[in-house]
Amino acid sequence: MSYFKISNETAVQAFKDFNAAKSALIEQATVLANHFGGEPIFSNRIDKVSFAGINFHNFNQLENNHLWFKPKATNCFASEPKYGKPKAADREALEAIKATYNAMKPEPVSREPLLASLGVSYGDCLFSRLDMFLHNDVIYLDTSLPLIDATEIFGSEYQAAKNEYTAGKKASKQPAQASAA
Repeated sequence: MSYFKISNETAVQAFKDFNAAKSALIEQATVLANHFGGEPIFSNRIDKVSFAGINFHNFNQLENNHLWFKPKATNCFASEPKYGKPKAADREALEAIKATYNAMKPEPVSREPLLASLGVSYGDCLFSRLDMFLHNDVIYLDTSLPLIDATEIFGSEYQAAKNEYTAGKKASKQPAQASAA
C-alpha cells in the first residue's frame, strides 16, 4: 500500500464539486423516495454514483404494488415503476406514477472529472485500490496507482489524517447538546 496526499487546487475543487453533486443527488432521491413512502437506494460504482430505486419496507401492503417491480435481492431490494403495457384499468395510474417518478428522478453523478484531476481513469481503478478522502483541503489517498501532483507520505500521517477526518464526521452527525449554565 502506498499513501499520498494532493493539495492541488484543481483536484481539491473537483473533489468538492463531486461531494456537492453527490449530496444534491442524495437529497433529491430522498425527496422522491419519501413522496412514494420509501427510502432511496443508491448504486455506488467506480465511475458514478446514481439513484437505483426505492426500498418499500411494506411492499406487500403498498397500494398499487402491482405497478412496481417487486424488490429482490438481485436488485438490492430496489423498486421502480413497471414499464411495458399495463392492463387498461391500470394504465392511467401507472402513467401518473411514471411521470412523477421520472420527473423527480435525479441524474447520476460522474466521478470522471475527479478521477481525471488525479491523473487516473475509472478503468485504472478496476484492478487497483483507490481509497480517498478530503480533509483540511488536502486529498489523502491509499492506492498503488500513479497520480498527478501527489506527494507520497508515511502511513502514520495518512492514518492520523483519517482519524481526524472520521472523528470530525462523527462529531458533525451528533446533535448539538445544550448546556445549562
